[in-house]
Amino acid sequence: MNDRHASGDRQVILGADGAVHVEAVPADPAGGPGDVLLAPVHLGICGSDVHVLRRSHPFVSPPVVTGHECVARVLATGPDVTSCAVGDLVVVNPLISCGTCDRCRAGAANQCASAKVLGFGLPGLARDRVVVAGRFCHRVPPGVPARTAVLTEPLAVGWHAAGRAPRPGRTLIIGGGPVGLAVLLALRTRGGAGHITLVEPVPAKRALAAAFGADEVVAPGELPSGLQVDTAFDCVAVAGTLATAATATVPGGTLVVVGVPAGDTSLPLARLQRWEIDVRGTGLYTDEDIAAVLEHLPSGPDAPDSRDGGDRLPDVTRLITAAYPVERAADAFAATGDPDQIKVLIDWPDPAAPDA
Repeated sequence: MNDRHASGDRQVILGADGAVHVEAVPADPAGGPGDVLLAPVHLGICGSDVHVLRRSHPFVSPPVVTGHECVARVLATGPDVTSCAVGDLVVVNPLISCGTCDRCRAGAANQCASAKVLGFGLPGLARDRVVVAGRFCHRVPPGVPARTAVLTEPLAVGWHAAGRAPRPGRTLIIGGGPVGLAVLLALRTRGGAGHITLVEPVPAKRALAAAFGADEVVAPGELPSGLQVDTAFDCVAVAGTLATAATATVPGGTLVVVGVPAGDTSLPLARLQRWEIDVRGTGLYTDEDIAAVLEHLPSGPDAPDSRDGGDRLPDVTRLITAAYPVERAADAFAATGDPDQIKVLIDWPDPAAPDA
């Protein structure tokens, strides 16, 4: 690769002091034959990123270069790269797995014992120019805007989680943030779910859940008395929500734990054991999940409503509630403290734009 940013780069650091910093750093060294040089276009801020900043993440502490939800423009490729070409828009799979262990060979790279995630165990993608192995780059289909494609990673979390329920049937989703809404969208697009009830405290998120195809949307404490579902997705994962999910799940049903718990917590094991309720974890996604989301992304805002049963996702950009230029990365993170925000972006100029 020979496209270098000789004047250096900026990167976004979640600092040990609890602040967000935009720092100048030397340009990355040239990549190898299987590597790709990328210029980020949009970067999504995840709740896990905020947890790292606040030192409440169970596995990662600052300082760290943030960024794992990314759509980027390809600036250069090594001679062995076949996944993308210069000028392509790509989504990066931030789960850097070994590719050789039995889990990776079985197509379950999300279970790779040595895997690390960009922005957590490894420096992230919030940098003007970044080198990534080509095997982790997924080409965005023609016509799909970058502002839509940046949502691929969180949507893949929901896609994978929905696949952990063998027969969704009547469904309960606890939590209507980005992950809960991604689970809802995946269920409606993949099919198999019947009546879906979603629980969420924030009115704006409840409204979006209804627009995305939830049959019943309620605030916490307003669940119908005696609600029984075949599958419950807990996108919060605290003791109270886990108990609610387990109580609502019918004998022989499935409880899928989607939220990231702050630590070990309790489950109502007596009920789970007696009534043979399966508890399934769901962790991240696979390349197949990312490819499936990209295949189902709409090419513009005029997309079918999720109730129509089409094979496309609706206008997922409705999840984006704010965007800030990279210079204002600290403001972007601060904005996530507003409960009405769903997905906040950090933006870079697109090198392919006419005025770039």
